[in-house]
Amino acid sequence: MKYTYLEAGVDIKKADEFTNIIADVAGKSNIGSFAGLYEHNALEGYCFAACCDGIGTKIIPLIENNDAKTIANDLFAMNVNDLICCGAKPLFFLDYIAANSLDGDILGTFIVELGKILKHYNCTLLGGETSELGNLILKKYFDAAGFLLGIVKKENILSKNNTSKGDVIIALKSSGAHANGFSLLRRLYDDKMLSSDDFAQCLKPVRIYHDIVVKLNENKLINSCANITGGGITANLKRAVRSDLTIEADFDKIPKNYIFEKLKGLTGTDEAFKTFNMGVGFCLVVSSKNVKKVLEDAADYEPFVFGEVV
Repeated sequence: MKYTYLEAGVDIKKADEFTNIIADVAGKSNIGSFAGLYEHNALEGYCFAACCDGIGTKIIPLIENNDAKTIANDLFAMNVNDLICCGAKPLFFLDYIAANSLDGDILGTFIVELGKILKHYNCTLLGGETSELGNLILKKYFDAAGFLLGIVKKENILSKNNTSKGDVIIALKSSGAHANGFSLLRRLYDDKMLSSDDFAQCLKPVRIYHDIVVKLNENKLINSCANITGGGITANLKRAVRSDLTIEADFDKIPKNYIFEKLKGLTGTDEAFKTFNMGVGFCLVVSSKNVKKVLEDAADYEPFVFGEVV
């Protein structure tokens, strides 16, 4: 038996159909981008950027492990890794917490830790909303969503429109499964197809790519970016190149990782690459002349040349 994301309860096709409905309502200019851009004449020369995300069902085992720090890290990471794809720097953050009841210490620990992380990135926790939804959320559980607003100079906007034939794709390694595919990962763990040690590897905090992307963008070394989240490597990389171009990636260059190799065996290679990041957490699209410098500057993120734009 091969396990699938659909069988675990997540229908990517329906999600894409719903995205098309959203695009019809909100307009197509920002839908498909990792963060939305908003221009206002009150702030000449700049655009606001905004995004919203959560950590999906990864929050369930993290709550069960009382790991509030990883919940806070991942909530910010999933948002800021999207925001930096357009070249923006974070300004302020809002959160929404939906809880069964407010009777656990984990919520307090989560908010304190979130505040510390935001301060580290010069970002303010501006406010939010906490709802007690006893009939909707299971006892002892909660869900959290984040809303991040940033700012970018128009001249520093990263966009798929900046890409050209011959650009090089540089991949930055992930810390693990990050916060995608957990409905399937939890199913595999519940069915004892993943050991406790395997599952613990999947629960590692999401890697934050803010510092390196900001540095490279300030030095005009990158053209566009892709945060490798839901949909896997190929679907997200397509969002980072012009529609008249495509990507040619060498998947054999991805360093082998025990967990992802095991997942390929359990789900099949195609399903694994559609669902998980497979060890690639973030991708940079750069001009060929900048490859050496980008690889040097991003050394802490274990970069490697992954492919090219064709």
